Amino acid sequence: MTELDRIAQNIIKSHLETCQYTVEELQQLAWQTHTYEDIKIYQNKTQEVLWQQCAIQITHAIQYVVEFAKRITGFMDLCQNDQILLLKSGCLEVVLVRMCRAFNPLNNTVLFEGKYGGMQMFKALGSDDLVSAAFDFAKSLCSLQLTEEEIALFSAAVLISPDRPWLMEARKVQKLQEKIYFALQHVMQKNHLDDDTLAKLIARIPTLSALCNLHTEELQAFKQLHPETVNMLFPPLYKELFNPDPSACSK
Repeated sequence: MTELDRIAQNIIKSHLETCQYTVEELQQLAWQTHTYEDIKIYQNKTQEVLWQQCAIQITHAIQYVVEFAKRITGFMDLCQNDQILLLKSGCLEVVLVRMCRAFNPLNNTVLFEGKYGGMQMFKALGSDDLVSAAFDFAKSLCSLQLTEEEIALFSAAVLISPDRPWLMEARKVQKLQEKIYFALQHVMQKNHLDDDTLAKLIARIPTLSALCNLHTEELQAFKQLHPETVNMLFPPLYKELFNPDPSACSK
């Protein structure tokens, strides 16, 4: 077995062991959609309640991404500073890549709290731009018809990025990412007749970064309106990643 095969196998295994839903579970849920009455209930929630629900769902997904990272050969060999930085800056990007697994492009719905629903379900967030951009991204990723292997390897490449600021051993991170990209290229050449699928995939990365920046902006705008909701009710991990408390640093 070549090194590329070993890397691919390890990352695919790590991915499958740390997905919230298996492919089979997603197929079973595919046409279980929120009813009109369900959607009305979501739309009638207060902005604070729906933001809190979304923060809980995102945090839950991030916990799986942390487990995924820990199982990638080479990740735990990076210095602790770089492990933390890569997870802090890349975990939401991986959640968004994984979201394409739980997105149905035929009716533009996403799995949320056990059933599929469309954008109108998130109206009460008051963040239509963010919701629309997330749905557009998921749809564009679905259009590439990636296999589970490819989603796994792309997720790892997105996470292990030498471009993140403040890395202590960026060269080491770069070498690991290069190996992952070679493994991804190797897998994609077998699966796709279209030679430029990998280029199309890499071209999606700036959109992914912009989407995460938009999430941060929307969170800050929400926090200005409802600081107590963020401080008291949002999950600690979500706050640590996206809303560092300046007073915590001075304690």
